[in-house]
Amino acid sequence: MSSIFVKNSGPPSPPLETAAVQVHALSAGHFSLPEYQFVHPASQTARNTVPSLAFLIQHQDVSTGKKTRIVFDLGLRRDINRYSEPIRKHTESRQPMSTDPDVVKSLAAGNLTPDDIDYVILSHVHWDHVGEPRDFPKSQFVIGHGAIALLQGSSVSLRGGHSFFEADLLPESRTTELASPSSKEGDGRCPEIGNPEFLQGWTTHSMFPNVIDIFQDGSLYIVDAPGHLPGHINLLAKTGPTHSVYLGGDACHDRRIMRMEKDIGTWPDSEGHVCCIHADRKEAECTIERIRLIEEQGVEVIFAHDVEWEQDPKNEERFWGSVYQRTRAMSAKHQNIRQIQSHNRICLGGMQISPSENDMFTIDSHESSQSTNPHLIMSSSKSPAELKAEFQSSLGHLAFTPAWKDILNLSPEIFSASTHLRSVPRKKQHLPPKIQSLIALSVSSASTHLYLPGIHTHMRAALEAGASIAEITEVLELTSTLGIHACNIGVPILVEVMKEEGIYDNHKTTIEAPNDQKRVDLREDFTKKRGYWHEFWEDFLRLDPEFFEAYLDFSTVPWVKDVKGDGSGGGVLEPKIKELVYCAFDVAATHLYQPGLKLHMKNAIGYGATPEEIMEVLEIATLLSLHTLEVAAPILAQLKPGR
Repeated sequence: MSSIFVKNSGPPSPPLETAAVQVHALSAGHFSLPEYQFVHPASQTARNTVPSLAFLIQHQDVSTGKKTRIVFDLGLRRDINRYSEPIRKHTESRQPMSTDPDVVKSLAAGNLTPDDIDYVILSHVHWDHVGEPRDFPKSQFVIGHGAIALLQGSSVSLRGGHSFFEADLLPESRTTELASPSSKEGDGRCPEIGNPEFLQGWTTHSMFPNVIDIFQDGSLYIVDAPGHLPGHINLLAKTGPTHSVYLGGDACHDRRIMRMEKDIGTWPDSEGHVCCIHADRKEAECTIERIRLIEEQGVEVIFAHDVEWEQDPKNEERFWGSVYQRTRAMSAKHQNIRQIQSHNRICLGGMQISPSENDMFTIDSHESSQSTNPHLIMSSSKSPAELKAEFQSSLGHLAFTPAWKDILNLSPEIFSASTHLRSVPRKKQHLPPKIQSLIALSVSSASTHLYLPGIHTHMRAALEAGASIAEITEVLELTSTLGIHACNIGVPILVEVMKEEGIYDNHKTTIEAPNDQKRVDLREDFTKKRGYWHEFWEDFLRLDPEFFEAYLDFSTVPWVKDVKGDGSGGGVLEPKIKELVYCAFDVAATHLYQPGLKLHMKNAIGYGATPEEIMEVLEIATLLSLHTLEVAAPILAQLKPGR
């Protein structure tokens, strides 16, 4: 393993106007992070499931045509039992975790193997970025200055359970550690344009004081990105005449920090020391600020755990496998068309016309009919792997349950259409993802539906989106009030029957109610705690004040619960969200309680809800119809011949 010390031998060669690289994302696992360790303020119980992204960078020398392939980071190790014991123990705090696909499988999805990779550049040597180096027996490894000391255990002490390293991680003969950005020493060699060179000196570029122009053509820079860990480096890639991509590694773990909505989190360890996910928080903040500035200038920024980038539907085709599959499908399609053209001559009006003379008649009608709406592309134009990738990109990796795998196999068409239907509210996000998941949980957990797979899925999604256990519990408390609609519907009918039978006016409850102080107090208590009163409660209160009182105690728990411990009450969810939860289970197809729906819509607007937010609740409730597919498809799949 060599540690390279170089000097800057002069200004870099002028970048070539045509020099650029291709950058594709590689899925390399997912794991769960406790939010409080990464952002502040944050709930102690909130967790987010994030990707561990790797990237394939391909450079082609414009003069020689030579192609160089680089993988930036290796993500999670396929078999976590192959981590060292301290790291294995640490992974227990990052569950749930998925290591499928890993980098090797993601490369294979695009018909590449590790043997096709010339260089592996690691942003740093934390366990969730180093993958399985032994999978790359022919690649050269490049690491930042200070990484060797970390691996050998000779660096200054770092606190936190995430700071464990493996001394035998990298092959010594194929590993290069970059020089210290502060040394400016070198060997005096003049790098050749187009050839990758890691022995050259550090220079400056844009906002960054220390960069290395790998190919000496301005297409790909290594950027010194201090703060997170010694040896932490990023890449700046020019992908087109006016477009560049910055691969930020672990410079930032949450885009809310980039937007200055949150601060970097800290937490006390078991010995009372304050820990931070960054080894040098001040340096990390400076690095983040530089990245923020280049993003404002139009550079696309992608971090290693960038869940927002991963879940953005427009990025689904940025993954290497999807690009290869789409290209292969289109190539095969065009080849079929050419074969048809070459073997068939078309007769029109008794005159033979060669295919080349009749190109206007060779248009694929299926493709033509769908070209106006890309969301309607069916299985003939997208492979199952592409449809799955689109589904996970739009809806999150946890949404792809075994049931949806069966739906995809049985009907790619309904699978694609369902993805489109479900993705609309997620894309618009008039309600944030956490609230969307809580609304969906209400629909699934309503006593008229009780859809267990949905309850499980939406609880997990809510937790990942930052919901607390208290917030999820409050949704269940609100939803459990649905049963009172037996009285809301039944009492008016009972009163109507009593009047028809001539017993209403002389009934004791009718006579005593106007002068009963208990009923008056209950009406005032309900109005105070729930914020409204409706006339349909009158006969209910009149006929049975005892049961009304019991229901009042039951239904107001989420409205009066003192979660803050200061006696203020109010529960954990704001009143607007509570009313939207009521709207969700009232409008669900399994209930359709119109009086309550209208009442709670009015209440929600009174608390500040917008029509767009209410519409989004209705859209989420509409997705209940997909539960037919989720329940029935696995049954049908089991009954298929051959199963």
